[in-house]
Amino acid sequence: MTVPQALLLSGGGGVGKTTIAQAIGRLLTSRRQLTGVLDLDAVAQFGPPQPADGFRFHDRLKIRNLAAVWTTYREAGAQFMVVSGHVESPELRAAYTSALTDCDVQMVRLLTPADLIAERTRTTRGPDWSLEAALAEAANHQPIQDFTVTNDRVPAEVAGDIVRTAGWSD
Repeated sequence: MTVPQALLLSGGGGVGKTTIAQAIGRLLTSRRQLTGVLDLDAVAQFGPPQPADGFRFHDRLKIRNLAAVWTTYREAGAQFMVVSGHVESPELRAAYTSALTDCDVQMVRLLTPADLIAERTRTTRGPDWSLEAALAEAANHQPIQDFTVTNDRVPAEVAGDIVRTAGWSD
């Protein structure tokens, strides 16, 4: 049996992590490859305010929920897992990697030009979202990825590039 493969898609706010994760899932599924896709933000919309030190409550919740969801997908036969979320430290990357038990995990950082982030998020983000804050956060992202891909094309093309770079192509 082959080792399951996983991708962690990271990057600043508005770079397209969730959109590209879904496009990768569609691509792999169209090839009849059993694939799970998970947006980490969707599994941790709960909890108290964030403490200033250590893993935040939401981070711990995301790690536990990722482990539970991966176990379910794996038991159903998944060979691929695509996870989107902001992974801002080596410690958080290690925790997510540990949650993906028995998986070969690669981390991809999505880079998106500021004008495209502004265009793509104009109608999808709430009034409290700040483009300037998202760009500043992205600029300070630690270089903990295995590779980067620029998200400046249609999602299917970017997904294809990621799958090829990860070595998952046919």
